[in-house]
Amino acid sequence: MVAGISLSLAASLALASALGARPGRAATFVGVLVGVSGFLGSVSQLLRDRLVGVPRWKRVAFATGIVGIFIGAVVLLLSFQAPPPPLHRLTGPRDVAVVGFKGNGPGQDQRVLDDVSATFAHELSKVLQDTTVRDYAAEYSLPLTELLHHDHHGLDTRTKKFIDQSNAAILLGGIVTSGDAGQTLVRPAVYVRPDQVVDAPELAGWYIGGPLPMDAGWQSAYSRRAMVSELVQRARGLADFTSALDAWRQGNAVQADRALARLLPGGGSPTSESGTGFVTPDLVHLFRGHTLEDVAVTDPENVRRSELDAARAEYLAIADSSPIRLRAQISLAYNTYLQALGQHPSCAPGTVRAAELAEAAAAFRRLADDPAFTSLGRLKASFDLAQVEFCRVSAELVTDDGTIDRALRRVREARRTEGVKELVALAASVAAQHEVMYERYDAAISYLRQALALEARFALRALWEAELAGFALAQCDFATAATAHQESLRQLNSAIRAGTAPKERYETYRTDYEHQLSEAHATCGAGSSG
Repeated sequence: MVAGISLSLAASLALASALGARPGRAATFVGVLVGVSGFLGSVSQLLRDRLVGVPRWKRVAFATGIVGIFIGAVVLLLSFQAPPPPLHRLTGPRDVAVVGFKGNGPGQDQRVLDDVSATFAHELSKVLQDTTVRDYAAEYSLPLTELLHHDHHGLDTRTKKFIDQSNAAILLGGIVTSGDAGQTLVRPAVYVRPDQVVDAPELAGWYIGGPLPMDAGWQSAYSRRAMVSELVQRARGLADFTSALDAWRQGNAVQADRALARLLPGGGSPTSESGTGFVTPDLVHLFRGHTLEDVAVTDPENVRRSELDAARAEYLAIADSSPIRLRAQISLAYNTYLQALGQHPSCAPGTVRAAELAEAAAAFRRLADDPAFTSLGRLKASFDLAQVEFCRVSAELVTDDGTIDRALRRVREARRTEGVKELVALAASVAAQHEVMYERYDAAISYLRQALALEARFALRALWEAELAGFALAQCDFATAATAHQESLRQLNSAIRAGTAPKERYETYRTDYEHQLSEAHATCGAGSSG
């Protein structure tokens, strides 16, 4: 009877809890303890009666087995806990997720910081038009304090999961630390998604601003309101920044440049001029330099030099003491490489500036092994090193000492995390050009097919299909060349409609192929067709 009553009491509490009742932890604990104690007492008496005369080792083995079953059942039941509810999914191309403020050091109450995050998101939504702003601080925790250290792999991993679930276009957060004489310091942080900067994956990731001081701490309602107002003011430039990212992702570098220009001092946007805030001047200089380089590559030749010079000036405006100095250094080195190619980009002997190419190669070599750089940044530096070395070898400035192969292999063998896939595709395309240098066309075609399997963008696919057609013609494979040429024109048409390639390029691709085809017919003999 005692065993039955005890068991029914424990079972009723467990069932009621499973059905949604919340009797409280203390009541549940006492009830289960009383029930289980009575049940175990009755069972133990029964076992003593039944195990009389059984050897001691068997009793120990029996007890051990029962304890093992109990522990295993608890572990098994805990694995059936209900998963957390899915995060609210944002749908707009400029929607903002506020991921909260994390305290670092003593005296930081995370509950208060979560309240600040909610207030900040609410106030920011009043300022940013055509943008949804949502607070996720109480739903998802990101270890933002890792930004204070070189290695923040854990933060990057959790950020990727958060982006996959929330689909936020941009993330805002901050780190709160204690300053001198009881002051509180807030360092705003902003995250740029890799898919927003596919042409420059090293720019993806977290950016942290300078500290904003509070002289009274969060316990002061006035001080809290003042800091939230300051953070909102610092975030006003997000509208232009997200607009620029959206335009850049769609291939409209000119529009992106105009939006970024408004964020610089005198540009008309209420962004910070003191180096603090979410969208800092350094961040704007960095991104604007890349948009100007995109304009230089796609614009007519007579403005190429001026656009590259303007991009260089943006990178040089970033101080060596800036938190984003390494990203600026790789951008500056790539600008040096572009300038070394001259007014008519080519790596043919006598057309490049050797000193500038050597300077760029040295910078990429150093950045590829810099442990303070992000892993994606080091991979990008390795790819850029291979590209520059290939140019130097093609221009007959240096001999091929294996640097190209080693740098490209490092990229191709990297784990395919977000932002790396596009780099692997680019590395495969350079590897194809490297094979052509030694007339290994089978290997070159294989590398190009690997690149095409990883790249979705119209303009690049058009370029690589055109190159594949040329490699096939070099082998007198007219059928493969014709198929690749038609696919190249089809992809190029899509790029032109999307605004990522000029209309003039279509005629250039067509006439280039006709010239290559004519040469192939002459080389391969009268029996060739295609």
